[in-house]
Amino acid sequence: MKPEVVHERFAQYLKDRDLDGLGSLFDEDAMFVPGPGQQPVYGRESIKEALKPYLASPSTMEVVAASVHQNGDLAMVQPSWRITSESGTVEGKAVEVMKRTTEGDWVYIIDNPYGV
Repeated sequence: MKPEVVHERFAQYLKDRDLDGLGSLFDEDAMFVPGPGQQPVYGRESIKEALKPYLASPSTMEVVAASVHQNGDLAMVQPSWRITSESGTVEGKAVEVMKRTTEGDWVYIIDNPYGV
């Protein structure tokens, strides 16, 4: 599995409004920045709480382009993304660090959706 698969899964879980699925994409001790100027949250359960607003209305996510730099079991990823919902479209350019688990899946250890 490649790190980019995390984006495919994120998009599907977002579309399905699957909070547990979204949570599964984060390491137990991951860090997530919920929005520009906001303080990061730490840990999978806190991240799931921070993601709840994303599920308030049906939405779709598209990764427009992604730069991936992988070194063994770590990857730095910089995707450009677009989320569309009933209230409009939001775009961003993220900075992400992922790691490959012992099972071979990739998970976020740092996710800053508005990082660039």
